[in-house]
Amino acid sequence: MNKYNDDKYIVVDLETTGLDPFSGCEIIEIGITEIVNNKIGRNYSRLVKPKGIIPSHITNITSITNDMVEDAESLETVLPNFRKYVGDTTIIAHNAKFDLKFLNYYLDLLGLEKINNHICTLEMLKRCKSYKGKNKKLETACNYYNIVNEHAHRANSDTLATAKLFLTIKDEVE
Repeated sequence: MNKYNDDKYIVVDLETTGLDPFSGCEIIEIGITEIVNNKIGRNYSRLVKPKGIIPSHITNITSITNDMVEDAESLETVLPNFRKYVGDTTIIAHNAKFDLKFLNYYLDLLGLEKINNHICTLEMLKRCKSYKGKNKKLETACNYYNIVNEHAHRANSDTLATAKLFLTIKDEVE
């Protein structure tokens, strides 16, 4: 029996200024893709204005510049709306540990309910019968399953690719 049978999921991806919110790294983009009745739905992202600057090595990875976030809303504005939108829907993320570390750190800081219901497609790949990729990175898995991720390391593109990956492998996970 397939345990991945909710009517709705929200795939989430973050772009950040570094690897650890506990050392001051910030969220600079939040992306979502909805999966409703096993079909991909709404896909969008929102840039977030950080308090600090975006390091050049992060801009090299994400293509997000300080100019791009200059007029974006702050996390204090974006995150409460995001949390309300997610509600109790199960979220999906590739390497969910990373995204949840940031989300839950900042949700807690703002006095908002942390996210507990989640599925990690990286963990799913470890139990997927058909996957023979050399590693569990999203890029490698997308290449293996012929999933196009046009703008890797941009939240809306990564969520769309993760949604397609989830739908591709969910019935094969042991």
